[in-house]
Amino acid sequence: MSEALRPRPPINADNRFYFDALDAGTVCAQCCDACGEFRHPPVPMCPRCHSLEWSPREMPGEGELVSFVVMHHPVRPPFEDGYIVALVEFPEGPRMVMNLEGIAEDDVKIGMTLRVAAEAVDDELTLPVARPIT
Repeated sequence: MSEALRPRPPINADNRFYFDALDAGTVCAQCCDACGEFRHPPVPMCPRCHSLEWSPREMPGEGELVSFVVMHHPVRPPFEDGYIVALVEFPEGPRMVMNLEGIAEDDVKIGMTLRVAAEAVDDELTLPVARPIT
């Protein structure tokens, strides 16, 4: 029997740059070329100035935990009971949802600084993952 894989995200013209950057080992967000507004998830038009011109910008390797949830039900492979899903805010402003690993549920604190990196979850999928800075 084969191992269960994580569900695949839908990849399209608006977000392909994001997944290509993850495959290359970096975490990127869209930045409006007209007004400098960062945004995530990727969308075709800047919500601030309505420009259609944007560039991908690499995010720093650290962010702040602004919210989290611990998933207990329903659990099915490849996920395990009690995995932590975090909302991480980068200094530039965009927020991204990702798994938080390497910490017990009771030790998670809003406002903690996290290291963020692109990590392969299997042979075909790379996603951002947050870990506490020790």
